[in-house]
Amino acid sequence: MGVTISGFYDEASGKLDEQIALIKELGEGYLCPRNIDGKNIADFTLDEFKAEVYPRLKAAGVRFSSIGSPIGKIDIDDEEAYEKQKGQLKELVGIASLMGCKYIRIFSFYYGKQNPDACVDKAIEKLRGFLKIAEGSGVSLMHENEKKIVGDVPSRVIKLHDALKDEGLKLCFDASNYIQCDVDPKQAFDSLVDRVSYYHIKDCSEYGIEVPVGVGKGCYPYIIGELVKRGYDGFMTLEPHTFKYSMMKLPVYLFPFAPLFMNKYFKAFRLIDKAMGVKALKGASRKQVFCWQYQNLKKLLSEGGAK
Repeated sequence: MGVTISGFYDEASGKLDEQIALIKELGEGYLCPRNIDGKNIADFTLDEFKAEVYPRLKAAGVRFSSIGSPIGKIDIDDEEAYEKQKGQLKELVGIASLMGCKYIRIFSFYYGKQNPDACVDKAIEKLRGFLKIAEGSGVSLMHENEKKIVGDVPSRVIKLHDALKDEGLKLCFDASNYIQCDVDPKQAFDSLVDRVSYYHIKDCSEYGIEVPVGVGKGCYPYIIGELVKRGYDGFMTLEPHTFKYSMMKLPVYLFPFAPLFMNKYFKAFRLIDKAMGVKALKGASRKQVFCWQYQNLKKLLSEGGAK
């Protein structure tokens, strides 16, 4: 098994130079870009990216594992937003090609108050429109399961993939997002593992709040063990979302009525404290909580026998 670790390093810092510095500090070489110097990756044109971002990445020897785009995170009936995103995707395909990057992460549209099962056919047609933009480029579009989008549970992910796999749609697996949709991540993994090309590493507590990987209900020892058996050779991208702990912990702890009004955060943060050996009133930086995710993943991979 050859796992390459990447990450949404914007969770540690929004500044590209600081993201690059942390990648180097950890001894890694891959970034999954999302927010760069206060600007979403989808808001760059190829020319802007070449001028403002590419030279710094090239100088540092940092590559892209995938592009963490917001493409498809729009209402399924919002035609204006859909047309705008098709234009953005065209630029992103150019950026990915420039970076030698194989994947652009996408989503399958918010269904709002509609029955999501009734939206599957419409989502397929709109995803097909995205796929046509990447056709022949060598860049694959990769669907991530996300709360409240059409492909938020395994049954609908499978329907989307069955309809579009021959047109190039790949799948990204996010255990935490399944937990937040009340789906057992082990069952989701078992039903999808033969289809999945890429993994986001995010864990979630029973309270619906993200925690460092291995601390929550994400079944990561099982998932990693199974991937080792299968000889998985690909990316695992850190997306901890535990920056909430860094930003909200002390206000939650010091607010007198937090156990009543912010109970789920209070309990999740206490869980993190215990797991990571942090005192109740001691804070942690965004960089520190990101590094916890990295350290925990490395430990899980080592214990699972991964290379």
